[in-house]
Amino acid sequence: MKHAVRSTFATLLVGVFGQRLLQLISFLCIGRALGAERLGIYAQGTAVAALLGVLAGAGVRNLLTRAVTHDPTAASDLLLAAIRTRLAIGAGLAAGGIAVAFAVTDSPWFWTLCLLQVVPGAFDLKNLLDAAGRTRAEVILESGTALLQLLLVLGWLAAGGHDLVELAAIALGARCAYAMLALPAIRRLPTATAGAAIPAELPGLRTSVAVALAEGLHGILTAGDIWFVALCFGDGAAGYYAVATRFAGAALLPSTQLARLLLPHLLHAGAGGDAGRTLGTASRTTLLVTLPMLAGGAAVAERLCSLPGAAFAAAAPALVLALLSGCLQHSGWQQSHALLAAGRFGAYARGLAGPGLLHVGLLVGGGLLVARSGANLGDPTEAMMAAGFAVLANAYYFLGGSHAVRDLRPGHDVPLGGAVRVAFATGAAAALPALCCDGTLVLPLQLLAGGLAFAGSLWLVELRGRLARLGDGLAQASGFRA
Repeated sequence: MKHAVRSTFATLLVGVFGQRLLQLISFLCIGRALGAERLGIYAQGTAVAALLGVLAGAGVRNLLTRAVTHDPTAASDLLLAAIRTRLAIGAGLAAGGIAVAFAVTDSPWFWTLCLLQVVPGAFDLKNLLDAAGRTRAEVILESGTALLQLLLVLGWLAAGGHDLVELAAIALGARCAYAMLALPAIRRLPTATAGAAIPAELPGLRTSVAVALAEGLHGILTAGDIWFVALCFGDGAAGYYAVATRFAGAALLPSTQLARLLLPHLLHAGAGGDAGRTLGTASRTTLLVTLPMLAGGAAVAERLCSLPGAAFAAAAPALVLALLSGCLQHSGWQQSHALLAAGRFGAYARGLAGPGLLHVGLLVGGGLLVARSGANLGDPTEAMMAAGFAVLANAYYFLGGSHAVRDLRPGHDVPLGGAVRVAFATGAAAALPALCCDGTLVLPLQLLAGGLAFAGSLWLVELRGRLARLGDGLAQASGFRA
């Protein structure tokens, strides 16, 4: 399918951009209603829900995606078997967490509703439908869920919303709606013929302990970092950190969708394509998107963080560090996926576990140091410290991954010049309106100028004369054309 790469990326970018915009609007509305400290508590609840989802899917999701990529004819059987596994693990985790919530917390029902999100989360189809060539179906599911949640949040606000339990119930209801709609999507996938055995790779999903532990630790620090920040530095710091990481996540959305697009190609290239060329293309494309977002985000950080309230402007340094951390992490993902594709599960697991352990150690050590010194650094400074620890951990992740894949891409070095030029143009253009004027229109002008500069410089550096062939080289290198 000649245009599969372009159409898939367009679906991801347009559909998921709308989805993330809806989620960001919900978060901003909630932030204005709750304030920094209560927003930090709410963010911890969503982080714990995501954390349990990661633990329930550890050792399942990426290996399952690899199995679907290698044998798409049994996609429905593979997904249903994985859902049963994730449901069993998730239910056990939720039961234990709920018991702890009623024993030690002041708001057990809030935490109970957050923890229960792991049950419908077992039906999450991100990456899995991508591997089966059904990206559009998952994007529609997730976008509809985000719209439903926003409408419910707006209704909550109109009713004078202030109750965290009601917010958690809204989030749980939205995920249940996703789960109910996911089953028909799975049933429409190819199914193994009657009596045929499910591919032998599936049992390995439950027995790959090293991969499960490594993916779980990496996912915990990706999805549940706010919870660790709250434990080590307090709810206020978590609130500022949540604002910074939410905006960083929104800015790096194109790169996140690129990672989804590239994953099936990297996995397929490991079995029937040019692994080195595919990895080189994936790494270069990631840098072309992430570095400009870092430069542009640094130019607008203070005004952007002020959107939930003027007090959150102090989260700007944490936002810049979160963007840098995201750039390193997204590049590291491509290297990890190449190791997974090559079947080098030991290197893959070590590459995920080492940075995760470092990140946990830095957060705990930093929190203890601040507590013992008695220093009153302030919530924004502590949020910045936490973001700096994430940078160090993801730098280790990126450098370790680069070393591990050096033999997978001989002759396929990743040039940085184009990405640096696009980043410089984007950052300079985004900074210019702030030098020329002041007022409420400055931020929209900065975002517009940065966006135009990014698109224009990307065209000149990368796309000019090659737009009609965009994605064809990736499909040829990987051999994945679904």
